[in-house]
Amino acid sequence: MATEDPDKVNLPAHLDDKIPAPTSAEILEMLRAEVRFAGSPELRAMIIRYLRAGYTVKAAARRLDISESVIWQWRNDDQLKLAIEEGTEYRRKVLGQRFQTAASGALDALEEILSNPDVSPRDRVKAAEGVLDRCGISPANKANDANASLGPVIIDVDFDERLARIVANGQKTG
Repeated sequence: MATEDPDKVNLPAHLDDKIPAPTSAEILEMLRAEVRFAGSPELRAMIIRYLRAGYTVKAAARRLDISESVIWQWRNDDQLKLAIEEGTEYRRKVLGQRFQTAASGALDALEEILSNPDVSPRDRVKAAEGVLDRCGISPANKANDANASLGPVIIDVDFDERLARIVANGQKTG
């Protein structure tokens, strides 16, 4: 029975053979770095500041020009654990704000398309569907509130196309 490499057991199949094992020289360098920085409270404090500021362990190590293993040697330290948690939460907040800003811009773009008479009716209908979909009103979205008895909203594509033609003809004659 073949023994499995414990470092590759949980890897997805497409990464299994693409991650080379560290060389003896790399392992020795990691161990040297761990020993060299093990008693450095200044380095540890810098690492904690980077982690609290939202840097990942990999990014903090890169910024400090040290091996990640130096940081991971303190993985059981409560301050380091807390710094990693705080940094993760900070990154979530920053990314959440950026997504909200992007979503607001996307909605503005859809509203502009909806109100622009120069945009084709078909594109305006698609923009309207996009807005309704993001509001939770879509064919795939089942009602989860007091209106659950009404069932899902169904959009008739043929109706959308007919409506687009009617609007287009109305603009030509009007």
